[in-house]
Amino acid sequence: MRPLILAVRKTLEKYDMVQPGDRVVVAVSGGADSVALLHALWEIRNDYHLSLIVAHLDHGLRPEGEKETLWVGKMAGKLGIPFHRDRVDVRSFQKERSLTLQEAARELRYSFLQGVLRKTRAGKIALGHTADDQAESLIIRFLRGSGTRGLSGIPPVREGIYIRPLIETWREEVEDYLGARKIAYLTDPSNQSLQYLRNRVRHELIPLLQQYNPRIRQNLVQMADLFRAEEEFWTKHLEEKFPGIVRSRRKGTLSLDIPSLVRQPIPVRLRCLRRAVETVQGNLRRVSLSHIWAIQALTEGPEPNKTLRLPQGLAVTRAYNVLNLTLSQEQGAPFEYSVPGPGYVEIPEIGRGMRFEVQSRKRKVLFEESPNVALLDFDDLDFPLTIRTVCPGDRFQPLGMEGEKKVKDLFMDCKIPALHRKRVPLLFQGERLLWVTGIRIDHRARLKPETRRILRVELI
Repeated sequence: MRPLILAVRKTLEKYDMVQPGDRVVVAVSGGADSVALLHALWEIRNDYHLSLIVAHLDHGLRPEGEKETLWVGKMAGKLGIPFHRDRVDVRSFQKERSLTLQEAARELRYSFLQGVLRKTRAGKIALGHTADDQAESLIIRFLRGSGTRGLSGIPPVREGIYIRPLIETWREEVEDYLGARKIAYLTDPSNQSLQYLRNRVRHELIPLLQQYNPRIRQNLVQMADLFRAEEEFWTKHLEEKFPGIVRSRRKGTLSLDIPSLVRQPIPVRLRCLRRAVETVQGNLRRVSLSHIWAIQALTEGPEPNKTLRLPQGLAVTRAYNVLNLTLSQEQGAPFEYSVPGPGYVEIPEIGRGMRFEVQSRKRKVLFEESPNVALLDFDDLDFPLTIRTVCPGDRFQPLGMEGEKKVKDLFMDCKIPALHRKRVPLLFQGERLLWVTGIRIDHRARLKPETRRILRVELI
């Protein structure tokens, strides 16, 4: 029996992932990991009395999407497995919800999988994350300043529905299994692009760390397991203490009793604050550990009346011995920041930032790296620049257009909800609008044949 099959069996049983007779939706992109997952589950399906369903989502981001969908469908047909497919427009959803591209793709992907789960009356959704994904995720979350919850990594089982049978299997084991079985799979060229943080971690940072410790991947996975166990321990304390700290609760608002809160040890206190934020805004998107520490400082600070504004329009107000968390109806407070030169500028009001880099035009330029990346003609620009929210009357000449257009009209054309418009940073040089982030640059700031220096700006 192949090592991968043994590893999958061990993981299924270790985490009690499936029960006899389970109907399992297998998320299959067509890449090596998901194809190996599907074939492994297919090989052992009779041993566990499993019924499999293949689910594939075309995100509408690449022209190869339809061809890949047909390829996955053909593979499912050869295995005699029911096939469910759909296609979505991730970029439109991204603009509509003011999300990053990755956030939008993830939301749509999970929504699709849940829909297939309901439609087929399945009980589980199998995802193809591997031990390498676990190690990479731990590094990425560490770099972003995550707490122990984030550093606990990718859970083998989530919500009793999502299972990851390959989470203790390494990528080389996946490739060995596919090679030995002569099983074809699809390759996505973007997985090699160093434009994305995960790829830089995978192809640059981890190989570098392996020079210091060849077992760095294994150590990272062990750390994630340890953090997960500790998080489970503290979560039990949280469940006991949190109800007694809450003074009142209604939709969009939560009040905490500060004296009751500060009597708790720091690990419980921080988790109470995180739970409060999650309760009010419905998620922890763009809320980092630094935000939670800032709220903690507010509860112990000398000022009895003070307000913090967090991403997603959340206002945290101290009123003497009460901490009020309120979700503002207007998503985003006005902001303005100067950009003195190359580097990174944080925009705490929206939980994001912008990176500025001046490049010589010696290499081939990728004009459409991402909606969150702008390449501007730096021969015609100079620092300082300004990042700010939209103001009445702001206008520019969108790329490809002859005349000017109001930013307000552009937002309407792109169906950006009014509540989200103050969360879209605009980049200026003086009064000249250069880029409506995530949407369009100014035509006059575009790269020209004679451009020698490029200003690369990324919204992160």
